[in-house]
Amino acid sequence: MEKTIKKIGVLGGSFNPPHNDHIRIAEYIRNRLDLDLFLIVPNALPPHKDTCHVEFSHRRRMLQILTEKHSALQISDLEKDPNVPHYTIDLIDKIKSEYPQSTVFFCMGMDSLIYLDKWRNGLDITDKCNIVVIGRKGYSVDDSNPEVKDYLKTHAVYESDSAFSEKLNEEKGNCFLLKECFNDVSSSKIRQEFEEYYKTAEQHMDLAEYADKFPYSLTYLDKGIIEYIVKNSLYRKRES
Repeated sequence: MEKTIKKIGVLGGSFNPPHNDHIRIAEYIRNRLDLDLFLIVPNALPPHKDTCHVEFSHRRRMLQILTEKHSALQISDLEKDPNVPHYTIDLIDKIKSEYPQSTVFFCMGMDSLIYLDKWRNGLDITDKCNIVVIGRKGYSVDDSNPEVKDYLKTHAVYESDSAFSEKLNEEKGNCFLLKECFNDVSSSKIRQEFEEYYKTAEQHMDLAEYADKFPYSLTYLDKGIIEYIVKNSLYRKRES
């Protein structure tokens, strides 16, 4: 008999490129909240970013490389259309349509929560599902925009709260703030390392040589993704 999917975690983003902390965050939340399914949703056209010049197919393929040893994580193509911007509020509707009997937990970092009021209908997301916030180094809930602070007064559920476990059973309306804190990984710094590499290096290296070329990227990127990026000449500086 197929297991009933009661609780679904969702992590969206441009994944440009996907890095190891994306997986660490997904697995941590999945285990902490005892989720039945965890969806990773790459966005073909993020509305808030103009740096996503790598095609969706490449970013999806890198996610496949990154998640191949994590069978509990599934890649979703709900935001694969490159012709329209995709918004979280609409993504939740699509997931609820596919899984009408499930409780959805949309996951984000503290760096996103603090300006959630700037998202399209961002403060209305919990009208449809729950939000889960993971800590990010260098960011605090105290840094939140005033509108977000007001929102948290009625929606925040801290991991230390006595009602935390009970609230996890509610279908929507909560913004769960977890204690665990992850690094604030700079995707732009990773991309910059590849730009610099293409300027000076030949495009064939043994893995032993990577440390000199990609000191920052090696900390956060799977070696298979580094190989894929170089093989496909991704993150070359765009000609103006």
